[in-house]
Amino acid sequence: MQSHYWRNSKIVEALRKEKTNLENAASKLLSFAMKAGAEAAEVCGTYTQGTRISLEKQDFHLASSGQGYELGLRILLHSKQGFSSCNSTEAKELKAIALRAVEIAGFSPPNPYYAICASDNVPTEAPSDLWDEGLHQVSLRTQKEWTRLMVAEATKDPRFRLNEGSVSIQSRLYLVMNSKATHKIEKETVAEWNLMGMAVENENITSFDYFSELSRKAPAIPEGVISSTRKFCQQVIRNLKNGPAKSSRGIVVFSPRAVVDIFLAALSYQLNGRTLVEKTGRWDRGHIGSQVLSEKITLRDMPWLIDRTGACIFDREGTPTKNVTVIEKGRLKEFLLDQYAAKALDLCSTGNASGSPSVVPSVAPHVLCLEGGEDPVDSVFKTATSAQKEFLLVRRFSGQVDPVTGDFSGVAKGSEWWHAGECCYFVRETLISGNVLDCMGSNIVAVSRETETVDSSEQAPTIATENVSVTIA
Repeated sequence: MQSHYWRNSKIVEALRKEKTNLENAASKLLSFAMKAGAEAAEVCGTYTQGTRISLEKQDFHLASSGQGYELGLRILLHSKQGFSSCNSTEAKELKAIALRAVEIAGFSPPNPYYAICASDNVPTEAPSDLWDEGLHQVSLRTQKEWTRLMVAEATKDPRFRLNEGSVSIQSRLYLVMNSKATHKIEKETVAEWNLMGMAVENENITSFDYFSELSRKAPAIPEGVISSTRKFCQQVIRNLKNGPAKSSRGIVVFSPRAVVDIFLAALSYQLNGRTLVEKTGRWDRGHIGSQVLSEKITLRDMPWLIDRTGACIFDREGTPTKNVTVIEKGRLKEFLLDQYAAKALDLCSTGNASGSPSVVPSVAPHVLCLEGGEDPVDSVFKTATSAQKEFLLVRRFSGQVDPVTGDFSGVAKGSEWWHAGECCYFVRETLISGNVLDCMGSNIVAVSRETETVDSSEQAPTIATENVSVTIA
């Protein structure tokens, strides 16, 4: 592998050139916007280059590569906002984009909370290793070898059927520049691999399942591909031993993936600063410091965890990110804010402006991490068993979560039926319903000490909670 691990060193110099091109284009775009009459302007831009090898039906499907720019311009004029974007660095196109953004602002409704602000410097303790030169220069041949490792592991057991998957490598420059002297740029590399498949044995067929992983360091990828694929395939094959669930209302145990898909999705909405401004959530500023969930719940946004999808050192508006504790032992500590929400609430941004260059900023967490509890995961199952001899362990969830009310309902997929402290079998698709805020509040039974990272993004423990409905489909 060593002989073809590195690409031509000219690629390193090429990226430096693209960085200069991106910064020059952003500077021109700001200049054009101000000359067109904008009172303040902000440019968000990216340059991305990457390769992707796709899999389909147990074998290689195609290899593709691409590179390009994306630039978005947001301007303010008389408390009005205008926005436009493009995929070009040509001066003619940039000038047209600037004129369009100013024109849009002219007929947009005014809003006193629109803001484009100067930003602080990124703190010295922020992570500086989102970039790996080795990964940036990995050859297509090496990438194909990594893909072969995935295929070899996925096809060891003939009962597993690979439906589709991919291994992709991406290098990206991310820039935010505004007329208030903000000028920030970071570079990152990432390798991502994912797989979707099912298991088949005689006439017994499981539902489709999937997983996704990433790494920012080239040396860690081969073993990461093998171990994550092996774990995934083994889990899918175990689903072949299946049987019926029983309709009930009581204790249900949620896996880390189910916790992320159901609970963290709803909590993200409730903790969104714009939700607070619009008064469409359950909590307001008066709840800060008060008990809103069970004391077993501590939730943080951790953008400095570099092995996660949302890792970043500054946000969509150039504000430096930081690790934020939003709920501590059930008490509301802080909301997640961008500049808009911060201005409306007379607070400071928490660095949670989100979005690509092609859209205006919104608010979102970067990397939500739900802290583990005090009990080993085995104790969570023992606690559930002592209270209720039979229960459902939800592995995955496909359905609806109402972020406003917290109500959820949908199908538990790849889930287990437990009896007398043991997993009996995997259930066929079964309906579940409940309320997120109740499940994370007074209805919570136990939280595991151990946590898992789901698809290289959010992190969560196993949680047992009561008053959840289980209905045979």
